[in-house]
Amino acid sequence: MVHDIVFRCARTCGRGSSAASIVSYLLGITHVDPLRYNLFFERFLNLERSDPPDIDVDFPWDEREKALRYVFEHYAGRAGMVADHVTFRERSAMREPAKALGSTEQEIKRFIYFARHGQRDKIPDYLGRIASRILGFPRYLGTHPGGVVITPGPLTNYTHLQQSPLGYPVIAWEKDGAEEAGLVKIDLLGNRSLAVLRDTIELTNHNYQTNLTWENFNPLKSRATRDFIARARTLGVFYVESPATRQLLKKMQRGDYENLVIASSIIRPAANRYIREFVRRLHGAGYEPLHPLLAEILRETFGIMVYQEDVSRVAISLAGFSPGQADRLRKILSKKDRKVILSAIRESFFAGGKSRGISVGVLEKVWEMILSFDGYSFCKAHSASYALVSYKLAYLKLFYPLEFFVSVINNGGGYYSRQTYINECRRLGFNILIPDINKSSSCYTVENGSMRIGLGQLKDLSTEFMKKILHQREQGGLFKDFYDFLKRTSPRLAEVRILIRSGSLDSISGGLTRPQLFWAFSRLDKGNTLFRHPPIPRSIGDYTEQRKLLDQVRTLGLLVSLHPLSLLRRRIAHAVVQTKAVRFISSGEIPRHINRRVTLAALWVTGKEVVTRKRESMVFVSFEDSYSIFETVFFPAAFNRFSPLFDGGGVFILSGKVEEDSGSYSVNVDKLMRVETG
Repeated sequence: MVHDIVFRCARTCGRGSSAASIVSYLLGITHVDPLRYNLFFERFLNLERSDPPDIDVDFPWDEREKALRYVFEHYAGRAGMVADHVTFRERSAMREPAKALGSTEQEIKRFIYFARHGQRDKIPDYLGRIASRILGFPRYLGTHPGGVVITPGPLTNYTHLQQSPLGYPVIAWEKDGAEEAGLVKIDLLGNRSLAVLRDTIELTNHNYQTNLTWENFNPLKSRATRDFIARARTLGVFYVESPATRQLLKKMQRGDYENLVIASSIIRPAANRYIREFVRRLHGAGYEPLHPLLAEILRETFGIMVYQEDVSRVAISLAGFSPGQADRLRKILSKKDRKVILSAIRESFFAGGKSRGISVGVLEKVWEMILSFDGYSFCKAHSASYALVSYKLAYLKLFYPLEFFVSVINNGGGYYSRQTYINECRRLGFNILIPDINKSSSCYTVENGSMRIGLGQLKDLSTEFMKKILHQREQGGLFKDFYDFLKRTSPRLAEVRILIRSGSLDSISGGLTRPQLFWAFSRLDKGNTLFRHPPIPRSIGDYTEQRKLLDQVRTLGLLVSLHPLSLLRRRIAHAVVQTKAVRFISSGEIPRHINRRVTLAALWVTGKEVVTRKRESMVFVSFEDSYSIFETVFFPAAFNRFSPLFDGGGVFILSGKVEEDSGSYSVNVDKLMRVETG
């Protein structure tokens, strides 16, 4: 069945544990050779597994609906979406009974506030009792993001159904219940990065007459791509563009496919200490396996457990677990409420190890490494599938960066904001062109070696009016001038305002300034379809460049003509003087100042808050200036002091000590000042 679906929707990425199946590979469901890359089949299927395995297939996000339509048409009466059991949480458990009992909206908000701030004595007793009793009970039946089941006979022989808002039948069970009932679940999910890959290939073929296809495109032997990844130039590249992954790639200094699979898997919350040790061993540091039985199992990762499969293989080899027991351990590690069960499995693990003559000390160290898979982790088959997509995208970014970033932005894919990607394009030497009424499409386009912003980026321009503009261009040709545009589209003031202020009408202004265009529009004889062209008073001049740049931000939500820091050069200089900063540098100079204090002006890009072993909050923040994106750390003391400044991002002056770790640099921030932009 999965082969049937994939055969009709060829642009796919089979992933998850099914990528370890040679049958899946030969049928074209998955695309990584499991024998060549040593993928562990028992993660997908083993003799003791009682529940059927699921198969995950990604489609380009805008092609998934086509796949679903095919499934529900071809397997009509036998196919259904998996449910999502939405339960009463603290907020809804208070809100719903209060509403049913006649409380006003204001009263309900007050009750919820009391509940969330430990003031339950201020909530009516009857309401508190009801809320506590229904907490965790089913509230309504939702729809799983991508889970589909297909049965041999009519689906109603297995469960009752209800219609989803999209019109597809939904079964009564959620994913675990469906599997326990013996139904095979297929995950059909939309993936924006597959659309990025598709669109970049199409743009590249169109612009450069290349002959890349989805089927024949495999750049794993590209030395240039390998070096590109080793330098962590993966901004925009699916699965490996996060700050943590790029920092790890810099430390590893490896860009081959096998190491990319490792890098994308070892990044998990509880594995920090093992990441550091892995990098050390990768660069030649000697080590002894924790036990000879683990030497071959963990050979390719230098004795470090990286994949979910490693948990299973180590448990089988060291403690004598059966494949079924090992898989159960792997599953329990991913659950939240697991302490009692995990304790029992720990006893079995230690008992099995001792019976094989393994010391308690070794078992303790191995168990500690197993616990680093706490919460979530990745199976090698899954990471191998996604890393292949990453490699293809890295190749396209290296050789066709403009087509690549246009596709990333158009598909809404990526870890970062559009502004960040546009800034990166500018750093690569490309011009970014503002929207143009005669040249812009609805989306971003490549135009003579530059990136043209699409009309769809205009914040307050309705989709209907944008379609009207494009239709008029298609039917009647390009707009000859401002008055031709007005005659053919009959815009309202709000629509003219955003087009003028964004510069979208500059090319048809006939030499008129933006204020003059406003004046001309306001003086037109609206009752005369043959618009007269009123003379423009000479006293009306033009906006300053500063005003035009501010209008750019207000209408596009972006600054495209230059880097945002350039707009605030004077304010930044004043702020630097105020802070009495020493060693004010650009991010490109960071590597020359290891163990020294520096000061930088930078734009907030993204941040990730984490909790230390002492249960203290700290945050890793990516900033950027016109030179590059760079990484910073706010340890708990700095986090507590400066976290009120973090809301909403913005431009900052930051100071701290430069630290280096295996070729990766960061600034340990201890001073921070926001630059006002209003």
